[in-house]
Amino acid sequence: MSTLTEIETAAATLLPEQQESLLLFLADRLRDARATVPEPRSFTPAQIQQWIKDDEEDMRGFRAAS
Repeated sequence: MSTLTEIETAAATLLPEQQESLLLFLADRLRDARATVPEPRSFTPAQIQQWIKDDEEDMRGFRAAS
């Protein structure tokens, strides 16, 4: 089997217990594949300070509009 359609057709012929086993198998594989955590991002102090400055400016604008 090489296409998703072929796999789906084959899975439809399985007994319910076999379909459940297949589903659990696939869920485990997906969980393992997504378990890899990306590397932490690093930001410079200047970037962080700019975000704080921008946030404070936005808050002042929000309060002024209220």
